[in-house]
Order: sequence, then C-alpha cells, then structure tokens
Amino acid sequence: MSGQQDVADLLADQLDRLLAKHVDREALAVIEGGTFPAALWKQVDDLGARSALVPESADGAGLAWRDAEVVMRVLGRHASPVPLGETMIGAALLAAAGLAVPEGPLAIVAAPLTLDAEDRLSGTDSPVAWAPVATWLIVAAERAGRRFVCLVDREDVGLAPVKTYGRTPSAAVRFDAVRAVALAPAGRYVDPLCALATLRSVQIAGSLEAVLPLCVEYANVRQQFGKPIGKFQAIQQLLAELAMQTAAAQVAGMYGCRRIDSGAGWEGVAIAKIRAGAAATSGAAAAHQIFGAIGVTDEHQLHQHTRRLWQWRSEAGSELLWAEKLGASTLAARGASLWPSLVDRPRW
Repeated sequence: MSGQQDVADLLADQLDRLLAKHVDREALAVIEGGTFPAALWKQVDDLGARSALVPESADGAGLAWRDAEVVMRVLGRHASPVPLGETMIGAALLAAAGLAVPEGPLAIVAAPLTLDAEDRLSGTDSPVAWAPVATWLIVAAERAGRRFVCLVDREDVGLAPVKTYGRTPSAAVRFDAVRAVALAPAGRYVDPLCALATLRSVQIAGSLEAVLPLCVEYANVRQQFGKPIGKFQAIQQLLAELAMQTAAAQVAGMYGCRRIDSGAGWEGVAIAKIRAGAAATSGAAAAHQIFGAIGVTDEHQLHQHTRRLWQWRSEAGSELLWAEKLGASTLAARGASLWPSLVDRPRW
C-alpha cells in the first residue's frame, strides 16, 4: 500500500467516525430544513481534508484522486451533510492554477462562463449545490480560447434558491459582469464538470453502501406470514440486485478517479457517471421495494439516502447527457475507430 493511500485511509477513517457520531436522521432533517451545521463543518474542516487533493508543494496532502476516492465515498455514506467534496475539488482547481486556497466552504460552478477583457464574469448555472451557504464559488471561464480558474465571492453573485430531491441547499447562480477575487490560467483538472461528475459517482457508491445494510437488517427483522421477509425469494432477489448495483457503483467511481489521474479526456468520467447513475436508479428502486411504505416516512432514514441518490444522478450531467455526449463522439469518429477505442482504452 502506498504512503498516499495510508494517509487517505487514515483521513477517511477519522471522517467516518466523526460523521457517524454527529450525523443521524434528526441531524439530516435539520440540515434539510435550511440550517447549515457550522459546528460540524468546523470539525470536518479541522481534519485538513480540504487540502487532500492539493499538491504537497502547495502545502496539501498531495493525494491522487484514486487515493482520495475513499474519503469521497465516506461523504456519500453519511449523506454528505457538508460540502467537503466540493471544497476538496475547489481547492485542487485553485492550487493547480497557482492560486491560494481560502478559508470557508467552497461550491463548484460546473457550467463554463465567459470572461471579458476586464476580467468580468458572465453566465448562469443551475442548480449549484451548497451555493447558498458557501463562502466562495469556484468557476471555470473562457476568454479568447483560453481557460481560467476564478475565485468569486458568493455575495457578489445573484442567487435564486432551487429545490432538489436531496434538499441540499442549492441555487441557480447568475453572473452579471462579476469581478473575480482572483483568477489565473487553468492548470490541471481544468474542467469542474468532470471533477464534480466524478465526485457524484463516488458519492452514489457511498450512499448505496449505507442503504444496503439498512435493507439487509430490515429484511431480517420485518416479519410477514410468521417469518422474516428476507426468507422470501422476491426479497432475496431485490437484495441481490441492490448488492450488485452497490458494487457496480463503487467500481464506476474508482474508474472515474483513475481516469482523472491518468490525465485522460472526459470519456472515462462519462462512463463512470453513466454507470453510477444507473446504479442509483436501480438501487433506490430495490431498496424502496424492500421497505415498502415506511421507507418514505419521516420516521425512517432510507429516503434521506435515496433522495440524494436521485439528486446526485442528475447533478453534473445525467446518464442521458453523458451518454449522448459519448455517443456523439463515437459517431463523429466513424466506425473504423470504434473497435480500437474499446479494446485499447485502459481499464484503469
């Protein structure tokens, strides 16, 4: 095991224990009601995870995406009550561009904006998760064919609250000739959409990891016709489907992380997001069939995970968006390149 993976596993373990202690059904209900958990954020931030993807030369942990995947998956397992994943990505984008990483939670604007000659930003994006509570927004902008990473004060941007399945604080953002606090030519990981899509793929895997044991426990405890419902073949088939989708999502997230590390194009991210999104759809459906009506009540925590699964599958590009993009690219390359693109593509 590499030294980086040791650091990542230690960080993931610390984060897992912290969130397990402070995040439960009641705490998530408060967050979904619009109250940002400032005290929890401070404890999470004190772990130093925001700099996990920042190079050591910039005073970060220097983790690769494949190493940090375990940290991102912990966030999904605990329904991501704070924007740590977004802050990790934002810090990496800033550091790659040679910009300082500020204090406070970060939100990622995935849609590309335009940057004029006077360094003013224009454009829109919706929904942007955690935008209403973030201190800073991280933006990728284009000017004359060049890409820039920009740091923007959230107070300078127009926000319109947006309701989401996951009830995560989200908003439509509008930039009307907004000046960035800092900007620089983009370094590595210049596409926030790909970075955010990979994060969502990994979070989906983590959420399914939390849903699976809930379903197994319920199937062993809930009785019908004098025996646990887990003894019925139909429930066993649903549990097997859920386990399969959980494993598939985990592999998809790992694949997306490794493709980012390799410096490859967006195709690997597309494959990961498509497969993770499909897993979210099928896995959530199986879970709710196992639980029945109680799974959607406020008295149970299942819906707090499945609603996030539905939100994350649509954020940073749905399966349809990425599949159409992947298909259009394949068709544009014409038939002769299809077979080599399949057999020559590195699996990791």
